[in-house]
Amino acid sequence: MSLEPPTYTPSADVPAYSVIPRPTERILAATARLRRRTPTGVFVRSNSLITVALREQEEDALMPSYGRHGTICGDIALSCSQGVQAVYIKLEGRLHLASQEGAPTDPTFFCMSYDVWRRTEEDRSAPCPSMFPFETVLPEGFWDNGQRRALPPTYDNPCSEARDIRAQCNYLLWVVVERKGSKLALWKLPKKLIVPFVYQPRMRPQQPILSSPFPFLSTVKSLPEEWFQITTTICPKAISDIEPIDCHLFIPVVQTFALTDTIPFHLQLIAPSKSLQAFLYPTIPTHTKLKRSKSIVAESTAPPTVRVFLERQVTIVLKGHQLMRKFTIGEGNLRSLPPSASPPSMLHSQNLGHGLSTLDYEGEVHPNPDLTVGQFGISRLQVRDFIAINLAPPNPYTSPLSFLQHSHPIRLVTDPFTDNVDHA
Repeated sequence: MSLEPPTYTPSADVPAYSVIPRPTERILAATARLRRRTPTGVFVRSNSLITVALREQEEDALMPSYGRHGTICGDIALSCSQGVQAVYIKLEGRLHLASQEGAPTDPTFFCMSYDVWRRTEEDRSAPCPSMFPFETVLPEGFWDNGQRRALPPTYDNPCSEARDIRAQCNYLLWVVVERKGSKLALWKLPKKLIVPFVYQPRMRPQQPILSSPFPFLSTVKSLPEEWFQITTTICPKAISDIEPIDCHLFIPVVQTFALTDTIPFHLQLIAPSKSLQAFLYPTIPTHTKLKRSKSIVAESTAPPTVRVFLERQVTIVLKGHQLMRKFTIGEGNLRSLPPSASPPSMLHSQNLGHGLSTLDYEGEVHPNPDLTVGQFGISRLQVRDFIAINLAPPNPYTSPLSFLQHSHPIRLVTDPFTDNVDHA
């Protein structure tokens, strides 16, 4: 007995798609992206034997530059090809770490080779070409102490900020020519041409920053999911009878920012009026010797320290020892606000009761314009970024309050979430 197959009805055609909406359609959301232009310049370096021309480079570039999975392509020319047995390129990453204790013996952390041309038994009598086109792709990662890690970017920590440690990460392209080992050869050792290049992998935040973050009390009520709250405390000294001050720093929830971003923030201090008064105004010393101190008198007229800034932490591992330094990479601009009637709705754990008051500040901070590298890390070098607050009363010696410095990790990346698209 045979069974008939079921009746088959062809599916309807897939509807035509277009990035331009039809008259009955409209765009609900779109992210502007600039398609990055491919450079058309050629970077050339040469010595007496070897000339290398690297394509797709910026005009007048001091060094060739490549991004993540960058294609290194170009041509190699030889002024003399007699006796040549092989031509290959080598990509090398070097990490130079140094401190007062010395430097590591082997700076190479990454190396790969690629044969451009090699003589075989079949063509041993054929002449060697004098021109070789080549193309290879940079790998995204490398093996680092048994772990697969992303290649770090080209990096050089500023000497002015960390004088006692040095951290450099750079990359080299080697063009190597091997010749036949003949006594009659004009040159015996392998000839090489070394070209330093910049590796700059690009990255974006996963979402944008609010385009109009202020007034903060309005946006935090209507869009609380757009803000992230960092909480810490200014503690009173042991002999003091005043209450601590609760500090709340609000930053965009994404916590990943481009090197060109302006990062908005809101800082709120909540405490009884007596504690805020002690923070705002100096405490006059009662001891006679303290009264005579010129530094104490000068500090008695100074305002409190209220500072929000970006901080970079560089950690190196050298000869089994870990060395860490921090330095400022962006200073915030703060504006004092009138006292608020109530704290933001996100502060649900603490309502303003009798005798509680607030100090409010808003402002922006952005990375220094000379910063070109974001956060990265490998086993021997870690570069981390933080947003930090520094709060101190006018006279820390006589004040009943301690000073506070608190850092919260963020991430700085190369590109903004949305490119600035020119519609002209």
